[in-house]
Amino acid sequence: MVSYTLTEKRQTNLLSGLVADMGSNLMLYTIVEETPNGVLVVDRKHTVLYGNPSASRLLGLAYGELAGRSLPDLLDLSDDPLFGGKDGFLLSDRLFSDRVRREMTLKTGPGGSRHVVEAVFIRPERDRDYYSVILIDIDERIRLETELRRRNSFFHNLIDSSVDGIIAADMKGRIILFNQGAQSLLGYTEQEALADLHVARLYPEGEAHEILKRMRSDDFGGKGKLLRHELLAVTKDGHQIPMSLSGGIIYDGDQEIATFGIFTDLRQIQKFAEDLEQSHQMLQHSEKMAGLGRLAAGVAHEINNPMSGIMLYANLVREELGDEHPLARDMETIIHEAERCKVIVADLLEFSHQTSYDMGSVNLNEVVLKTLALLEMQPLFHNIKIQLSLDENLTSVLGNATRLNQVFMNIIVNAAQAMEGKGALSIASRLRSNREIVEVVVQDSGPGIAPDILQRIFDPFFTTKAHGEGTGLGLSISYAIIKEHKGTVRVASTLGQGAAFTLRFPIWEPGQTGEPS
Repeated sequence: MVSYTLTEKRQTNLLSGLVADMGSNLMLYTIVEETPNGVLVVDRKHTVLYGNPSASRLLGLAYGELAGRSLPDLLDLSDDPLFGGKDGFLLSDRLFSDRVRREMTLKTGPGGSRHVVEAVFIRPERDRDYYSVILIDIDERIRLETELRRRNSFFHNLIDSSVDGIIAADMKGRIILFNQGAQSLLGYTEQEALADLHVARLYPEGEAHEILKRMRSDDFGGKGKLLRHELLAVTKDGHQIPMSLSGGIIYDGDQEIATFGIFTDLRQIQKFAEDLEQSHQMLQHSEKMAGLGRLAAGVAHEINNPMSGIMLYANLVREELGDEHPLARDMETIIHEAERCKVIVADLLEFSHQTSYDMGSVNLNEVVLKTLALLEMQPLFHNIKIQLSLDENLTSVLGNATRLNQVFMNIIVNAAQAMEGKGALSIASRLRSNREIVEVVVQDSGPGIAPDILQRIFDPFFTTKAHGEGTGLGLSISYAIIKEHKGTVRVASTLGQGAAFTLRFPIWEPGQTGEPS
Protein backbone atom coordinates (compact mmCIF):
# COMPACT_ATOMS: atom_id res chain seq x y z
CA MET A 1 0.00 0.00 0.00
CA VAL A 2 1.45 3.36 -1.03
CA SER A 3 1.66 5.94 1.75
CA TYR A 4 0.68 9.49 0.94
CA THR A 5 2.10 11.78 3.63
CA LEU A 6 1.56 14.94 1.61
CA THR A 7 -1.98 14.21 0.60
CA GLU A 8 -3.39 17.61 1.50
CA LYS A 9 -0.51 19.43 -0.21
CA ARG A 10 -0.86 17.28 -3.33
CA GLN A 11 -4.60 17.95 -3.43
CA THR A 12 -4.02 21.68 -3.05
CA ASN A 13 -1.40 21.77 -5.78
CA LEU A 14 -3.53 19.67 -8.08
CA LEU A 15 -6.64 21.80 -7.51
CA SER A 16 -4.56 24.95 -8.01
CA GLY A 17 -3.40 23.55 -11.31
CA LEU A 18 -6.93 22.67 -12.31
CA VAL A 19 -8.14 26.11 -11.37
CA ALA A 20 -5.34 27.64 -13.48
CA ASP A 21 -6.33 25.41 -16.40
CA MET A 22 -9.89 26.71 -16.15
CA GLY A 23 -8.96 30.36 -16.33
CA SER A 24 -7.97 31.02 -12.72
CA ASN A 25 -11.65 31.03 -11.65
CA LEU A 26 -11.40 30.32 -7.90
CA MET A 27 -15.15 29.85 -7.66
CA LEU A 28 -14.74 26.42 -9.27
CA TYR A 29 -13.23 25.02 -6.08
CA THR A 30 -16.36 25.97 -4.14
CA ILE A 31 -18.57 24.54 -6.87
CA VAL A 32 -16.70 21.22 -6.82
CA GLU A 33 -16.91 21.05 -3.04
CA GLU A 34 -20.62 21.84 -2.92
CA THR A 35 -21.92 19.88 -5.89
CA PRO A 36 -24.26 16.96 -4.98
CA ASN A 37 -22.40 14.76 -7.47
CA GLY A 38 -19.26 12.97 -6.40
CA VAL A 39 -16.04 14.28 -7.95
CA LEU A 40 -12.79 12.29 -7.94
CA VAL A 41 -9.39 13.16 -9.41
CA VAL A 42 -7.26 10.08 -10.11
CA ASP A 43 -3.64 9.69 -11.25
CA ARG A 44 -2.22 7.35 -13.91
CA LYS A 45 -1.94 4.50 -11.43
CA HIS A 46 -5.66 4.86 -10.67
CA THR A 47 -4.96 6.22 -7.21
CA VAL A 48 -7.39 8.80 -5.90
CA LEU A 49 -5.77 12.21 -5.44
CA TYR A 50 -8.87 14.12 -4.46
CA GLY A 51 -12.48 13.40 -3.58
CA ASN A 52 -15.15 15.96 -2.76
CA PRO A 53 -17.63 15.56 0.15
CA SER A 54 -20.33 14.08 -2.09
CA ALA A 55 -17.93 11.37 -3.32
CA SER A 56 -17.04 10.55 0.30
CA ARG A 57 -20.74 10.23 1.16
CA LEU A 58 -21.52 8.00 -1.82
CA LEU A 59 -18.51 5.75 -1.08
CA GLY A 60 -19.20 5.59 2.65
CA LEU A 61 -15.95 7.22 3.80
CA ALA A 62 -15.18 10.29 5.87
CA TYR A 63 -14.17 13.43 4.00
CA GLY A 64 -10.43 13.38 3.31
CA GLU A 65 -10.15 9.54 3.51
CA LEU A 66 -10.43 9.03 -0.23
CA ALA A 67 -6.96 10.28 -1.11
CA GLY A 68 -4.55 7.40 -1.60
CA ARG A 69 -7.26 4.80 -2.22
CA SER A 70 -7.25 2.59 -5.31
CA LEU A 71 -10.16 3.57 -7.54
CA PRO A 72 -10.69 0.06 -9.02
CA ASP A 73 -10.98 -1.27 -5.44
CA LEU A 74 -13.34 1.50 -4.38
CA LEU A 75 -15.60 0.87 -7.35
CA ASP A 76 -15.06 -2.89 -7.42
CA LEU A 77 -13.95 -2.70 -11.07
CA SER A 78 -10.46 -4.21 -10.88
CA ASP A 79 -11.14 -6.45 -13.89
CA ASP A 80 -12.73 -3.75 -15.98
CA PRO A 81 -10.85 -2.99 -19.25
CA LEU A 82 -10.90 0.68 -18.30
CA PHE A 83 -8.16 0.00 -15.76
CA GLY A 84 -6.10 -2.60 -17.66
CA GLY A 85 -3.46 -2.25 -20.37
CA LYS A 86 0.08 -0.86 -20.40
CA ASP A 87 -0.82 2.68 -19.42
CA GLY A 88 -4.27 2.10 -18.14
CA PHE A 89 -7.03 2.09 -20.68
CA LEU A 90 -8.39 5.37 -19.39
CA LEU A 91 -5.17 7.11 -20.38
CA SER A 92 -4.53 5.21 -23.60
CA ASP A 93 -5.16 6.65 -27.01
CA ARG A 94 -7.04 3.47 -27.80
CA LEU A 95 -10.03 4.90 -25.95
CA PHE A 96 -12.33 6.19 -28.65
CA SER A 97 -14.10 8.73 -26.47
CA ASP A 98 -12.92 11.20 -23.83
CA ARG A 99 -15.96 10.25 -21.76
CA VAL A 100 -16.98 6.77 -20.68
CA ARG A 101 -20.14 6.02 -18.66
CA ARG A 102 -20.77 3.12 -16.33
CA GLU A 103 -23.81 2.35 -14.20
CA MET A 104 -22.82 0.62 -10.97
CA THR A 105 -23.89 -0.08 -7.43
CA LEU A 106 -21.77 1.29 -4.56
CA LYS A 107 -21.78 -0.10 -1.05
CA THR A 108 -21.49 2.72 1.50
CA GLY A 109 -19.24 1.11 4.11
CA PRO A 110 -19.54 -2.11 6.15
CA GLY A 111 -23.19 -3.11 6.52
CA GLY A 112 -24.22 0.10 4.81
CA SER A 113 -26.85 0.73 2.20
CA ARG A 114 -26.15 0.65 -1.50
CA HIS A 115 -26.30 3.46 -4.03
CA VAL A 116 -26.84 3.10 -7.73
CA VAL A 117 -24.67 5.65 -9.48
CA GLU A 118 -23.72 6.62 -12.98
CA ALA A 119 -19.93 6.99 -13.12
CA VAL A 120 -18.57 9.26 -15.84
CA PHE A 121 -14.84 8.86 -16.54
CA ILE A 122 -13.38 12.00 -18.17
CA ARG A 123 -9.89 12.31 -19.71
CA PRO A 124 -8.38 15.81 -19.82
CA GLU A 125 -7.64 17.21 -23.24
CA ARG A 126 -3.90 17.86 -22.61
CA ASP A 127 -2.50 16.53 -19.36
CA ARG A 128 -2.80 12.74 -19.29
CA ASP A 129 -1.24 12.44 -15.83
CA TYR A 130 -4.68 12.34 -14.25
CA TYR A 131 -8.34 11.90 -15.08
CA SER A 132 -11.55 12.71 -13.26
CA VAL A 133 -14.59 10.65 -12.28
CA ILE A 134 -18.04 12.09 -11.70
CA LEU A 135 -20.38 9.96 -9.55
CA ILE A 136 -24.04 10.81 -10.16
CA ASP A 137 -26.48 9.37 -7.62
CA ILE A 138 -29.34 7.87 -9.65
CA ASP A 139 -31.12 6.04 -6.82
CA GLU A 140 -34.10 8.38 -7.02
CA ARG A 141 -34.21 8.17 -10.78
CA ILE A 142 -34.11 4.37 -10.62
CA ARG A 143 -36.87 4.42 -8.01
CA LEU A 144 -39.03 6.72 -10.12
CA GLU A 145 -38.38 4.64 -13.24
CA THR A 146 -39.28 1.47 -11.36
CA GLU A 147 -42.43 3.09 -9.99
CA LEU A 148 -43.30 4.37 -13.44
CA ARG A 149 -42.82 0.91 -14.94
CA ARG A 150 -44.90 -0.61 -12.16
CA ARG A 151 -47.69 1.86 -12.70
CA ASN A 152 -47.53 1.50 -16.46
CA SER A 153 -47.69 -2.26 -16.04
CA PHE A 154 -50.64 -1.91 -13.66
CA PHE A 155 -52.58 0.38 -16.01
CA HIS A 156 -51.67 -1.78 -19.00
CA ASN A 157 -52.98 -4.88 -17.20
CA LEU A 158 -56.05 -2.96 -16.04
CA ILE A 159 -56.84 -1.84 -19.59
CA ASP A 160 -56.16 -5.29 -21.02
CA SER A 161 -58.33 -7.03 -18.43
CA SER A 162 -61.37 -4.93 -19.38
CA VAL A 163 -64.10 -6.91 -21.17
CA ASP A 164 -64.86 -3.74 -23.12
CA GLY A 165 -62.78 -2.75 -26.11
CA ILE A 166 -60.53 0.25 -25.38
CA ILE A 167 -59.01 1.97 -28.41
CA ALA A 168 -56.99 5.18 -28.75
CA ALA A 169 -55.78 6.89 -31.91
CA ASP A 170 -53.83 10.00 -32.79
CA MET A 171 -55.49 12.84 -34.69
CA LYS A 172 -54.40 11.30 -37.99
CA GLY A 173 -56.38 8.16 -37.17
CA ARG A 174 -53.37 5.93 -36.43
CA ILE A 175 -54.19 3.52 -33.60
CA ILE A 176 -51.88 3.77 -30.58
CA LEU A 177 -53.82 1.59 -28.10
CA PHE A 178 -55.80 -1.58 -28.86
CA ASN A 179 -56.53 -3.70 -25.79
CA GLN A 180 -57.41 -7.39 -25.62
CA GLY A 181 -61.12 -6.58 -25.34
CA ALA A 182 -60.93 -4.73 -28.67
CA GLN A 183 -59.03 -7.65 -30.19
CA SER A 184 -61.75 -10.10 -29.10
CA LEU A 185 -64.59 -7.88 -30.30
CA LEU A 186 -63.19 -6.79 -33.66
CA GLY A 187 -60.93 -9.68 -34.66
CA TYR A 188 -57.67 -7.76 -35.20
CA THR A 189 -54.47 -8.58 -33.36
CA GLU A 190 -52.68 -5.78 -31.54
CA GLN A 191 -49.84 -5.95 -34.06
CA GLU A 192 -52.26 -5.57 -36.98
CA ALA A 193 -54.06 -2.66 -35.33
CA LEU A 194 -50.89 -0.74 -34.45
CA ALA A 195 -49.22 -1.41 -37.79
CA ASP A 196 -51.61 -0.14 -40.45
CA LEU A 197 -55.23 -0.08 -39.21
CA HIS A 198 -56.86 3.34 -39.57
CA VAL A 199 -59.49 4.00 -36.93
CA ALA A 200 -62.08 4.96 -39.58
CA ARG A 201 -62.11 1.33 -40.78
CA LEU A 202 -63.72 0.30 -37.50
CA TYR A 203 -66.93 2.14 -38.43
CA PRO A 204 -69.33 2.20 -41.39
CA GLU A 205 -68.37 4.73 -44.05
CA GLY A 206 -68.61 8.32 -42.82
CA GLU A 207 -69.35 7.35 -39.22
CA ALA A 208 -65.85 8.19 -37.87
CA HIS A 209 -66.19 11.80 -39.02
CA GLU A 210 -69.61 12.05 -37.39
CA ILE A 211 -68.26 10.65 -34.10
CA LEU A 212 -65.40 13.17 -34.04
CA LYS A 213 -67.88 15.95 -34.79
CA ARG A 214 -70.01 14.90 -31.84
CA MET A 215 -66.98 14.70 -29.54
CA ARG A 216 -66.18 18.32 -30.40
CA SER A 217 -69.74 19.35 -29.66
CA ASP A 218 -71.13 20.42 -26.28
CA ASP A 219 -74.32 18.41 -26.78
CA PHE A 220 -73.21 14.84 -26.06
CA GLY A 221 -71.65 15.02 -22.61
CA GLY A 222 -69.60 18.20 -22.90
CA LYS A 223 -66.86 19.34 -25.24
CA GLY A 224 -64.36 16.60 -25.86
CA LYS A 225 -66.71 13.86 -24.60
CA LEU A 226 -69.17 11.39 -26.07
CA LEU A 227 -71.27 9.35 -23.64
CA ARG A 228 -73.09 6.11 -24.41
CA HIS A 229 -73.46 6.59 -28.14
CA GLU A 230 -74.95 3.53 -29.86
CA LEU A 231 -73.46 2.61 -33.22
CA LEU A 232 -72.33 -0.26 -35.42
CA ALA A 233 -68.69 -1.34 -35.40
CA VAL A 234 -67.10 -3.17 -38.32
CA THR A 235 -65.09 -6.31 -37.54
CA LYS A 236 -62.06 -7.58 -39.45
CA ASP A 237 -64.24 -9.95 -41.49
CA GLY A 238 -66.67 -7.16 -42.41
CA HIS A 239 -69.52 -7.96 -40.02
CA GLN A 240 -71.27 -5.13 -38.21
CA ILE A 241 -72.03 -5.54 -34.52
CA PRO A 242 -73.99 -3.16 -32.26
CA MET A 243 -71.84 -1.24 -29.79
CA SER A 244 -72.18 1.43 -27.14
CA LEU A 245 -69.34 3.96 -27.38
CA SER A 246 -68.15 6.26 -24.62
CA GLY A 247 -65.04 8.25 -25.36
CA GLY A 248 -63.54 11.62 -25.97
CA ILE A 249 -60.65 13.76 -27.11
CA ILE A 250 -57.34 14.06 -25.24
CA TYR A 251 -55.91 17.57 -25.11
CA ASP A 252 -52.47 19.05 -24.50
CA GLY A 253 -53.51 22.51 -23.45
CA ASP A 254 -55.93 23.53 -26.18
CA GLN A 255 -54.41 21.22 -28.78
CA GLU A 256 -56.12 17.94 -29.70
CA ILE A 257 -53.56 15.15 -29.60
CA ALA A 258 -55.60 11.93 -29.54
CA THR A 259 -59.02 10.34 -29.29
CA PHE A 260 -60.11 7.33 -27.26
CA GLY A 261 -63.16 5.13 -27.08
CA ILE A 262 -64.57 2.43 -24.79
CA PHE A 263 -66.64 -0.03 -26.81
CA THR A 264 -69.30 -2.16 -25.08
CA ASP A 265 -70.76 -5.09 -27.02
CA LEU A 266 -74.55 -4.71 -27.03
CA ARG A 267 -75.37 -8.09 -28.55
CA GLN A 268 -75.77 -9.87 -25.25
CA ILE A 269 -77.58 -6.92 -23.69
CA GLN A 270 -79.98 -6.78 -26.62
CA LYS A 271 -80.52 -10.52 -26.34
CA PHE A 272 -81.33 -10.14 -22.63
CA ALA A 273 -83.77 -7.36 -23.49
CA GLU A 274 -85.40 -9.51 -26.16
CA ASP A 275 -85.59 -12.48 -23.78
CA LEU A 276 -87.12 -10.26 -21.11
CA GLU A 277 -89.70 -8.92 -23.55
CA GLN A 278 -90.37 -12.45 -24.76
CA SER A 279 -90.82 -13.64 -21.17
CA HIS A 280 -93.17 -10.74 -20.48
CA GLN A 281 -95.23 -11.57 -23.56
CA MET A 282 -95.24 -15.25 -22.67
CA LEU A 283 -96.46 -14.45 -19.15
CA GLN A 284 -99.27 -12.32 -20.54
CA HIS A 285 -100.05 -15.00 -23.07
CA SER A 286 -100.05 -17.70 -20.38
CA GLU A 287 -102.54 -15.73 -18.32
CA LYS A 288 -104.73 -15.22 -21.36
CA MET A 289 -104.45 -18.88 -22.32
CA ALA A 290 -105.36 -19.99 -18.81
CA GLY A 291 -108.56 -17.93 -18.95
CA LEU A 292 -109.36 -19.19 -22.44
CA GLY A 293 -108.68 -22.74 -21.31
CA ARG A 294 -111.29 -22.48 -18.57
CA LEU A 295 -113.73 -20.91 -21.01
CA ALA A 296 -113.01 -23.57 -23.64
CA ALA A 297 -113.61 -26.38 -21.17
CA GLY A 298 -116.99 -24.94 -20.22
CA VAL A 299 -118.01 -24.33 -23.83
CA ALA A 300 -116.89 -27.80 -24.91
CA HIS A 301 -118.95 -29.53 -22.24
CA GLU A 302 -122.00 -27.40 -23.03
CA ILE A 303 -121.76 -28.09 -26.78
CA ASN A 304 -120.81 -31.75 -26.60
CA ASN A 305 -124.16 -33.12 -25.43
CA PRO A 306 -126.41 -31.21 -27.92
CA MET A 307 -124.04 -32.04 -30.79
CA SER A 308 -124.22 -35.73 -29.93
CA GLY A 309 -128.03 -35.50 -30.09
CA ILE A 310 -127.94 -33.64 -33.42
CA MET A 311 -125.70 -36.27 -34.98
CA LEU A 312 -127.82 -39.13 -33.63
CA TYR A 313 -131.12 -37.82 -35.00
CA ALA A 314 -129.51 -36.64 -38.27
CA ASN A 315 -128.26 -40.16 -38.92
CA LEU A 316 -131.70 -41.60 -38.11
CA VAL A 317 -133.40 -39.21 -40.50
CA ARG A 318 -130.88 -40.00 -43.29
CA GLU A 319 -131.48 -43.73 -42.92
CA GLU A 320 -135.27 -43.14 -42.94
CA LEU A 321 -135.13 -41.01 -46.09
CA GLY A 322 -132.76 -43.27 -47.99
CA ASP A 323 -130.05 -42.32 -50.46
CA GLU A 324 -132.47 -41.44 -53.30
CA HIS A 325 -134.49 -38.87 -51.39
CA PRO A 326 -134.00 -35.21 -52.54
CA LEU A 327 -133.05 -34.18 -48.99
CA ALA A 328 -130.40 -36.90 -48.57
CA ARG A 329 -127.52 -34.59 -49.62
CA ASP A 330 -128.75 -31.92 -47.22
CA MET A 331 -128.71 -34.46 -44.41
CA GLU A 332 -125.15 -35.47 -45.39
CA THR A 333 -124.14 -31.81 -45.07
CA ILE A 334 -125.76 -31.57 -41.63
CA ILE A 335 -123.95 -34.70 -40.45
CA HIS A 336 -120.59 -33.55 -41.90
CA GLU A 337 -120.78 -30.14 -40.25
CA ALA A 338 -121.85 -31.73 -36.97
CA GLU A 339 -118.79 -33.99 -37.13
CA ARG A 340 -116.59 -30.89 -37.63
CA CYS A 341 -118.15 -29.43 -34.51
CA LYS A 342 -117.31 -32.64 -32.64
CA VAL A 343 -113.67 -32.31 -33.75
CA ILE A 344 -113.60 -28.70 -32.54
CA VAL A 345 -115.08 -29.78 -29.21
CA ALA A 346 -112.40 -32.49 -28.90
CA ASP A 347 -109.72 -29.90 -29.65
CA LEU A 348 -111.20 -27.57 -27.04
CA LEU A 349 -111.05 -30.31 -24.45
CA GLU A 350 -107.48 -31.05 -25.48
CA PHE A 351 -106.62 -27.36 -25.29
CA SER A 352 -108.02 -27.08 -21.77
CA HIS A 353 -106.21 -30.37 -20.84
CA GLN A 354 -109.30 -31.94 -19.40
CA THR A 355 -107.68 -35.34 -19.84
CA SER A 356 -105.09 -37.07 -17.67
CA TYR A 357 -101.95 -38.81 -18.84
CA ASP A 358 -98.76 -40.26 -17.42
CA MET A 359 -95.46 -38.39 -17.28
CA GLY A 360 -92.07 -40.10 -17.41
CA SER A 361 -88.60 -39.98 -18.93
CA VAL A 362 -88.75 -38.98 -22.61
CA ASN A 363 -85.94 -38.62 -25.14
CA LEU A 364 -86.90 -35.79 -27.51
CA ASN A 365 -84.69 -37.22 -30.28
CA GLU A 366 -86.90 -40.30 -30.31
CA VAL A 367 -90.05 -38.15 -30.34
CA VAL A 368 -88.74 -36.16 -33.33
CA LEU A 369 -87.74 -39.31 -35.26
CA LYS A 370 -91.11 -40.96 -34.59
CA THR A 371 -92.95 -37.86 -35.76
CA LEU A 372 -90.91 -37.71 -38.97
CA ALA A 373 -91.50 -41.41 -39.60
CA LEU A 374 -95.25 -40.71 -39.54
CA LEU A 375 -95.01 -37.71 -41.84
CA GLU A 376 -92.21 -38.38 -44.34
CA MET A 377 -94.37 -40.66 -46.51
CA GLN A 378 -97.11 -38.04 -46.82
CA PRO A 379 -97.31 -36.33 -50.25
CA LEU A 380 -96.81 -32.92 -48.61
CA PHE A 381 -93.25 -33.91 -47.64
CA HIS A 382 -92.09 -35.50 -50.91
CA ASN A 383 -90.26 -32.35 -52.08
CA ILE A 384 -89.01 -31.15 -48.71
CA LYS A 385 -85.38 -31.78 -47.76
CA ILE A 386 -85.14 -32.67 -44.08
CA GLN A 387 -81.85 -32.02 -42.30
CA LEU A 388 -81.26 -33.50 -38.85
CA SER A 389 -78.62 -32.48 -36.33
CA LEU A 390 -79.54 -34.37 -33.18
CA ASP A 391 -77.25 -34.56 -30.17
CA GLU A 392 -76.59 -38.26 -29.56
CA ASN A 393 -75.95 -37.58 -25.87
CA LEU A 394 -79.18 -35.65 -25.34
CA THR A 395 -80.51 -35.87 -21.80
CA SER A 396 -84.11 -36.99 -21.27
CA VAL A 397 -86.94 -34.72 -20.12
CA LEU A 398 -89.97 -35.38 -17.93
CA GLY A 399 -92.95 -35.63 -20.22
CA ASN A 400 -95.54 -37.61 -22.13
CA ALA A 401 -94.24 -38.87 -25.48
CA THR A 402 -97.69 -38.87 -27.13
CA ARG A 403 -98.40 -35.27 -26.14
CA LEU A 404 -94.94 -34.12 -27.23
CA ASN A 405 -95.37 -36.00 -30.50
CA GLN A 406 -98.51 -33.90 -31.07
CA VAL A 407 -96.48 -30.71 -30.48
CA PHE A 408 -93.79 -31.57 -33.03
CA MET A 409 -96.36 -32.83 -35.53
CA ASN A 410 -98.27 -29.53 -35.39
CA ILE A 411 -95.10 -27.45 -35.81
CA ILE A 412 -93.61 -29.60 -38.59
CA VAL A 413 -96.87 -29.82 -40.55
CA ASN A 414 -97.38 -26.07 -40.29
CA ALA A 415 -93.82 -25.55 -41.60
CA ALA A 416 -94.44 -27.89 -44.54
CA GLN A 417 -97.70 -26.12 -45.37
CA ALA A 418 -96.00 -22.71 -45.16
CA MET A 419 -93.38 -23.94 -47.67
CA GLU A 420 -96.18 -25.35 -49.86
CA GLY A 421 -94.40 -28.69 -49.94
CA LYS A 422 -91.10 -27.35 -51.33
CA GLY A 423 -88.02 -26.27 -49.39
CA ALA A 424 -85.79 -27.33 -46.53
CA LEU A 425 -86.66 -28.24 -42.96
CA SER A 426 -83.90 -28.50 -40.35
CA ILE A 427 -84.31 -29.95 -36.87
CA ALA A 428 -81.53 -29.69 -34.28
CA SER A 429 -81.33 -30.80 -30.66
CA ARG A 430 -78.72 -29.88 -28.06
CA LEU A 431 -78.09 -29.19 -24.37
CA ARG A 432 -77.96 -25.60 -23.14
CA SER A 433 -77.47 -23.63 -19.89
CA ASN A 434 -74.75 -25.84 -18.37
CA ARG A 435 -76.53 -28.97 -19.60
CA GLU A 436 -79.69 -28.21 -17.59
CA ILE A 437 -81.93 -27.42 -20.56
CA VAL A 438 -82.83 -29.55 -23.60
CA GLU A 439 -83.37 -27.42 -26.71
CA VAL A 440 -84.94 -28.42 -30.02
CA VAL A 441 -85.02 -25.98 -32.94
CA VAL A 442 -87.31 -26.53 -35.93
CA GLN A 443 -86.48 -24.17 -38.80
CA ASP A 444 -88.04 -23.93 -42.24
CA SER A 445 -87.13 -22.08 -45.45
CA GLY A 446 -90.64 -20.78 -46.03
CA PRO A 447 -91.89 -17.22 -46.57
CA GLY A 448 -91.64 -16.31 -42.89
CA ILE A 449 -94.26 -14.84 -40.60
CA ALA A 450 -95.28 -11.19 -40.64
CA PRO A 451 -94.68 -9.35 -37.31
CA ASP A 452 -98.39 -8.65 -36.75
CA ILE A 453 -99.22 -12.33 -37.26
CA LEU A 454 -96.24 -13.54 -35.20
CA GLN A 455 -97.77 -12.07 -32.06
CA ARG A 456 -101.01 -14.05 -32.54
CA ILE A 457 -99.95 -17.48 -33.78
CA PHE A 458 -100.64 -19.14 -30.41
CA ASP A 459 -104.06 -17.53 -29.96
CA PRO A 460 -106.96 -20.02 -30.03
CA PHE A 461 -108.96 -20.04 -33.29
CA PHE A 462 -106.45 -17.75 -35.03
CA THR A 463 -105.49 -19.13 -38.45
CA THR A 464 -104.22 -17.83 -41.76
CA LYS A 465 -105.61 -20.82 -43.64
CA ALA A 466 -108.63 -20.64 -45.88
CA HIS A 467 -112.06 -21.06 -44.31
CA GLY A 468 -112.74 -24.68 -43.48
CA GLU A 469 -109.07 -25.80 -43.70
CA GLY A 470 -108.16 -25.39 -40.04
CA THR A 471 -109.62 -24.70 -36.63
CA GLY A 472 -106.79 -22.43 -35.44
CA LEU A 473 -106.24 -24.61 -32.37
CA GLY A 474 -103.12 -26.59 -33.42
CA LEU A 475 -100.46 -24.17 -32.15
CA SER A 476 -102.63 -23.15 -29.19
CA ILE A 477 -102.78 -26.78 -28.07
CA SER A 478 -99.03 -27.16 -28.68
CA TYR A 479 -98.38 -24.08 -26.54
CA ALA A 480 -100.51 -25.50 -23.72
CA ILE A 481 -98.72 -28.85 -23.88
CA ILE A 482 -95.29 -27.17 -23.77
CA LYS A 483 -96.34 -25.17 -20.69
CA GLU A 484 -97.61 -28.38 -19.03
CA HIS A 485 -94.10 -29.79 -19.51
CA LYS A 486 -92.55 -26.72 -17.78
CA GLY A 487 -91.11 -25.72 -21.15
CA THR A 488 -90.95 -22.60 -23.27
CA VAL A 489 -91.37 -21.92 -26.98
CA ARG A 490 -89.89 -18.99 -28.87
CA VAL A 491 -90.52 -18.09 -32.50
CA ALA A 492 -88.16 -16.02 -34.62
CA SER A 493 -88.97 -15.10 -38.19
CA THR A 494 -87.97 -12.69 -40.93
CA LEU A 495 -90.14 -12.27 -44.00
CA GLY A 496 -88.64 -14.18 -46.89
CA GLN A 497 -86.23 -16.11 -44.65
CA GLY A 498 -88.43 -18.71 -42.99
CA ALA A 499 -89.30 -19.24 -39.34
CA ALA A 500 -87.60 -20.98 -36.42
CA PHE A 501 -89.42 -22.54 -33.45
CA THR A 502 -87.15 -23.01 -30.41
CA LEU A 503 -88.49 -25.36 -27.74
CA ARG A 504 -86.77 -25.70 -24.38
CA PHE A 505 -87.49 -28.17 -21.59
CA PRO A 506 -85.80 -28.81 -18.22
CA ILE A 507 -83.84 -32.08 -18.09
CA TRP A 508 -85.27 -35.11 -16.32
CA GLU A 509 -83.75 -35.90 -12.92
CA PRO A 510 -83.49 -39.57 -11.83
CA GLY A 511 -86.48 -40.51 -9.68
CA GLN A 512 -88.52 -37.55 -10.95
CA THR A 513 -92.16 -38.25 -11.69
CA GLY A 514 -95.19 -36.09 -12.02
CA GLU A 515 -98.60 -35.30 -13.37
CA PRO A 516 -99.42 -32.34 -15.59
CA SER A 517 -100.02 -29.21 -13.60
